[in-house]
Amino acid sequence: MGQDKGLMILEDKPVLIHLIETLDNLVDEIILVLRDKKQARSYQNLINNYQNLQKDHYPQIQLVTDLEKDQGPLLGLLTGLSHIKAEGALVLPCDSPFVSGYFIKKTFQIIEEEKVMAMVPQWPDGSLEPLHGYYHKKCIPIIEDVLNRGLRDVKSLFNYIDVEYIAVDILDPEKTSFRNLNRPQDLK
Repeated sequence: MGQDKGLMILEDKPVLIHLIETLDNLVDEIILVLRDKKQARSYQNLINNYQNLQKDHYPQIQLVTDLEKDQGPLLGLLTGLSHIKAEGALVLPCDSPFVSGYFIKKTFQIIEEEKVMAMVPQWPDGSLEPLHGYYHKKCIPIIEDVLNRGLRDVKSLFNYIDVEYIAVDILDPEKTSFRNLNRPQDLK
């Protein structure tokens, strides 16, 4: 895209704000994992402006930076899980502004019933959506081990943990939650 996806404007507001508005009142905490302090400053300004317009500040939004710079999404997952208060977290990419409330509620409903270390959406062709998944804090030492093996992608973690794969149709019949922005024309 040539720019920070979360800060891009979609329908008169930053992409990330679309996602935060959906999460509002559905989650207890929001942790934004950012790559470095420079990116964190840009997002802090965005979050401050957003919160100044809100009547209440629930849930609180915490910004954290990756434990190491440019080490990939698996380290980002580790960073986020290391900062949450809950037992686990729903992980969402900032370039998916169309995540639905239904998707969020259904994910948490399944997690309550299944009690697994991770839950990952799966398409009919077998492809996965690891950045729209749920991960328990019990994954932390395993993620550290996988990172020490030199692996950086989230899918490599699945060889070492118990994962429940759930059809995308169950989590979001409309499948809009999985639309993300990868090209400038996607903003249209």
